[in-house]
Amino acid sequence: MVDYSSRAPRLKRVHVVFRRDPSEVRKVLAREGFEVVDEDPDFVVCYGGDGTVLFGERTFPEVPKLIIKTSRKCRMYDYSLKDLKALLSKIKAGDYQIHSEMKLETEAKGKRLVGLNEIQIHPKLPIQAVRLSLSVDGKDCKDLVGDGVIVATPFGSTGYYKATGGKRFAKGIGISFNNLHNRNIESFVVPEDSTVKLTVSRGPAWLLADNNENLIELQAEDAVAIRKSGSTANFIYVPSV
Repeated sequence: MVDYSSRAPRLKRVHVVFRRDPSEVRKVLAREGFEVVDEDPDFVVCYGGDGTVLFGERTFPEVPKLIIKTSRKCRMYDYSLKDLKALLSKIKAGDYQIHSEMKLETEAKGKRLVGLNEIQIHPKLPIQAVRLSLSVDGKDCKDLVGDGVIVATPFGSTGYYKATGGKRFAKGIGISFNNLHNRNIESFVVPEDSTVKLTVSRGPAWLLADNNENLIELQAEDAVAIRKSGSTANFIYVPSV
């Protein structure tokens, strides 16, 4: 793995992940002398919203991402299309930084899921709540009934985690709850080296990561451990733009 945090590598080959018409993005890239490729890019331009960023990271994990938002901006490395030419000039000059964000991972039924925003358990049947127990590092076991649990990264703390009652945080792993029957349990944050264990006592339920369509079905007695991934997501940050 390249240590992107220690230096600004020369970025020339670029792939564009997009939700809207990418023609203008590609024109600017071509005018600035970048080669648009389908495989083995040096960096990826994510042109769209948060879902585009999540898809881009899943498709090209760890490859640096330049985020060009078509929706509202909320992070320090979210930029507008009007900034693209200036950003590319800075990238060509090596005048940029790479910021790394933690991801989460889990395994179940022989499959591995990695999430940049969150990993969650959600009822498979919308008419039936899921029952499960939650523990962190083997302690503080909680029995829960509701529409699921969201385990989020700092990067994801502005997304579904926040929508289910959590507050934005800068470090650690956040845990929030979707429509719990016991409303006395509030969202909380644990250290980033923690292991969050979730055990289904009544299913069926879905285990999912971000907007990944590869869901894993869980039944009663199935347990999953969620922890910090060994993989990081890397984002291009240009302070002066």
